[in-house]
Amino acid sequence: MNDDRQLYEYTSGRWIYNEHIRLAERRTELNVDALKSTVARSLQRSDTDIKCLSKLAEGGFNRVLQITMLDGTKVLSRLPYPSTQPKGFAVASEVATLALLRAHGLPVPRVYAYSTDATNPVGSEYIIMEKLPGRPLGDRWFELSDRERLKVLLQLVQFEAKLHAIQLPASGSIYYASDLPSDSPGIAVPDSDLCIGPSAALKWWFAERASLRVDRGPCADPIDVLRNPALKELAWLRTHGRPRFPFERAYRESMGYRLADPSEHIESLQSYLKIAPRLLPSADEFLRPILRHPDLQPNNIFVSDDLIIVGLIDWQHAAVLPLFLAAGIPKFFQNYNDPESLHFRLPPTPELNDLDEEEKAEALHDFRRRHTHFFYLAFIEPLSEPHFRAMDQTTDMLTRRIFSHAGDPWEGNNIPLQADLVLVAKSWHEYSTDPCPISISAANSDSIMHLQSMQEEIDLQLKYIRNAIGISIDGWTPSEEYEAACARARQMKVDGLASLDADYEREMTDRHWPFDDHNEDE
Repeated sequence: MNDDRQLYEYTSGRWIYNEHIRLAERRTELNVDALKSTVARSLQRSDTDIKCLSKLAEGGFNRVLQITMLDGTKVLSRLPYPSTQPKGFAVASEVATLALLRAHGLPVPRVYAYSTDATNPVGSEYIIMEKLPGRPLGDRWFELSDRERLKVLLQLVQFEAKLHAIQLPASGSIYYASDLPSDSPGIAVPDSDLCIGPSAALKWWFAERASLRVDRGPCADPIDVLRNPALKELAWLRTHGRPRFPFERAYRESMGYRLADPSEHIESLQSYLKIAPRLLPSADEFLRPILRHPDLQPNNIFVSDDLIIVGLIDWQHAAVLPLFLAAGIPKFFQNYNDPESLHFRLPPTPELNDLDEEEKAEALHDFRRRHTHFFYLAFIEPLSEPHFRAMDQTTDMLTRRIFSHAGDPWEGNNIPLQADLVLVAKSWHEYSTDPCPISISAANSDSIMHLQSMQEEIDLQLKYIRNAIGISIDGWTPSEEYEAACARARQMKVDGLASLDADYEREMTDRHWPFDDHNEDE
């Protein structure tokens, strides 16, 4: 592949199934010379000052190119893939979010230039930004001592406290007012040229949702924040919904290999809308809009050699939400499935003397997750008291979960939202003294919770299987591991089919095997 083609194609790994789809999503045509000129102008340099341009990284939504000047200056060009949504809004919101964060002293990249229009001379939307010092925390995270890990966690919570202190007038995403179209008016952020506009969170724009005429914000009233995601899904289901299999192929056996009916999810969303007003907390402090990082994990945190955080990157799709919906430990650092963590108990140091190497590794892994969860929460308590109080509400986790499931794009799985509704109905006394507006029979509740339990068990099995094959959740693997991963997946299928006695079971398992090429919209 010649150098320019390498800039257009994804080369940072392989997928063991549906690779043609993933590669097509990430293929980008761009005018390299126009990009170089754009970079030079953004730095007030000439094109001849550019020494070289190379690919630095490729993620799920963007390709990052590095431009090096003759004097050694390095800047980055972040180019969304053609498949990345929302068009225009994603770049505009990230640029404005970075400006807000820099104004409040957070270590994020400086933006030199950007374009929200892919018809520009470069042929792609782009952000030209500063290259931050340091290196990703992900390079070192699993090698850190307990003391070093605490040093990083304390800084993260301090940065989050700074985020929570920013006064914002509404929920949505952050933009320069000049970047919003005339039919999407924003709510001004005081003392700035920024505003709150439509949410740039991906779930609002997935598939045909980008063309829906729905209220994506800004929302000054928290009840609209609760209702609008469900109204968005109702609009999509009524326009585009059709019976389909669950997207997660491993769930299909537990569903009897039947197509899921969108009318079931419509009914669940209507039930959610009935209870939504009672999900609002009574304390005003939990209703205040706050901004959080959309994916706070070690690869988006840059540190110096002595573990000082020098950069926080990847703010694409960031959204502002009321505190009671935004609260919580970031997903990477949380460990809610563990009773020790759930009850906020300091984890004891594991006894390793009588364990073999594999058992030691597992014990240390569990301890590290408990240790991280405990101290993230322990640091929040004194540094961000409203956040801690929001997390301390008895309904906190269930409210956030049902809000999330009500707005998730429907892909044939009716169970998660149904299970949330069962749990809310059972704990209704925690939400209101009024009668619960929804009723679910005991038999139906038991059936739903049984299926939910089965899906959770399948999720756990899939985690182990993917680890054994050496792939991520979408089948990605490092290029050098591709052949071996494919071989492991093939052997796993052979062994799985051989273990089945009935012809129908073998036929269905073969037909719905998760790790073969397949139609993702069936």
